[in-house]
Amino acid sequence: MGLTVVGEDLIASGHPGADTPPELGDHNLGIIRSADAGVSWEPAAFTGEKDFHALAAGSDGTVYGLATDAIDVLASKDGGDSWAPTGGQLMAVGLVVTSGGNVVAATPDGLRVSTDGARSFEPWPGAPMLYALSVSPNGELIAGVDADEKIWVHVSGASAWKEVGIVHGTAQATAITDTGSILVADDSGLTLLPPAP
Repeated sequence: MGLTVVGEDLIASGHPGADTPPELGDHNLGIIRSADAGVSWEPAAFTGEKDFHALAAGSDGTVYGLATDAIDVLASKDGGDSWAPTGGQLMAVGLVVTSGGNVVAATPDGLRVSTDGARSFEPWPGAPMLYALSVSPNGELIAGVDADEKIWVHVSGASAWKEVGIVHGTAQATAITDTGSILVADDSGLTLLPPAP
């Protein structure tokens, strides 16, 4: 499942559950949107057709997505209603967008970075192999987890990544708060790490 925020709206994708209204899609939800913090959802695009596990939004409102059935990165500039290929192609388990508008992808071959609106991606030299990527609300801090379950962060402008903790089992997701604290959902539940010094 993918989830991102655009303004006040939540944009999500995934598979329906037992209680999912049928109008949201069967087998794949496509892109769905909520304007009330997830209380209710409406279909936006690709209903019943696609499953996006990687969704990320930039500060300009552009949403980037990668469906599980393709390697083409797609972008939406209208809150998820319409999508177009960016020209970038890759397999990724996660996407984030930094404050500078760079699109960062967690791929099986390591982190890749796009500085041109996801039209092309280059390796991030010296970056650890990460999954469960997240970015702070201001786009200045990226967090992720490596295969050894170490938690890494990168601050905008820094030359290197920093190890800040370890998860307990397999991390399902990470999130970063407004204050820079890192939330990790893993086999032991939800853990809050204070901001990295």
